[in-house]
Amino acid sequence: MGTRSTLLALVVLLVAPMASAFEAGDIRRRATQDPERVAPFGLMLDAGVTEGAGLSISFRPARVVRLHLGATHNGVRAGARAGLTLLPLRSRVSPAFSVEIGHAQPADVRALERRLADLSLPPLPSLERVGYTYASGLVGFEVSMPRSITFFVRGGVSFMELYGPSLKDLDEPLRGTVGPAEDRSWMLRTVRPTAKLGFILNFG
Repeated sequence: MGTRSTLLALVVLLVAPMASAFEAGDIRRRATQDPERVAPFGLMLDAGVTEGAGLSISFRPARVVRLHLGATHNGVRAGARAGLTLLPLRSRVSPAFSVEIGHAQPADVRALERRLADLSLPPLPSLERVGYTYASGLVGFEVSMPRSITFFVRGGVSFMELYGPSLKDLDEPLRGTVGPAEDRSWMLRTVRPTAKLGFILNFG
């Protein structure tokens, strides 16, 4: 009896971890195959007014909340942004409510000097020396497609603060290429309409 009891105890000790591992793997497999499951990560690509084109990494900590962080480019310079989207419906088509903040630095004096001194470059765009910070509120909808792709359209308003640095420190040969008003720094606050469309490739 002592030997049988010992063998039975060994079998239980060996089988129990294997059963637990199998059960855990089965749970993970069911969760992966669950059609209601939401992939937590995504790669978001969009384009629109205010910030231009954007590329962001998104994270969905809950079904109704998505966060994103990434970079933008308005055709003149790069910027950065972060945002939050609320998705109230559990369906393929859902309304979406978003808030975003973003920022882009203006070109500094040394960068402008290099641009002005290189005659092979096109004329200096006035926006190249303009930086901006914005906060946007947007409303739209999202459509979840098969193969983990989500398309979205959004529109709203952006509260923007634009500013330009003084160019009085430009080297003397280049001073004649800028107007007298550009010797002083300036700032402008404005409200503008904003809109964007894009898609998210979900994974994880």
